[in-house]
Amino acid sequence: MPVFSSSEELLHVMKTLWEAIKADPTMSSQLIDSRLVGQFQFREPDGIITIDCSDGQNFKIIVGPTDIKPVIEMSMKSDIAHEFWLGRISIPVALLTGKIVSKGPTPKALALLPIIRPAYSMYPKILEAARKNVLVNS
Repeated sequence: MPVFSSSEELLHVMKTLWEAIKADPTMSSQLIDSRLVGQFQFREPDGIITIDCSDGQNFKIIVGPTDIKPVIEMSMKSDIAHEFWLGRISIPVALLTGKIVSKGPTPKALALLPIIRPAYSMYPKILEAARKNVLVNS
């Protein structure tokens, strides 16, 4: 059974996680300085999140399809994203084994991994809060 029960749950959790990353001054400033546009394409359930730092001043989080052209695209099953944010999956290994498919300058994406590492500790709390909210609103 997939970790996320629906695309809505997946996107809510991922958007909330990226909002927490954006709110962290250290992580957000380094991502803004990167000027990258990264798109994460999830399946089972499906969803798309795009992170746009292209202007070097703003950190935009776009949920769903967009006309913004990503520099880096990462495609994976939603369960792989879950394992990544728990710190259980190595991106280089996932890329080599095809669990994550990357388009664009992968070394640039890999260089950002140390920047977002503090988000690993945020993710379980965000996931738990999202699940409690779903249960309360059911």
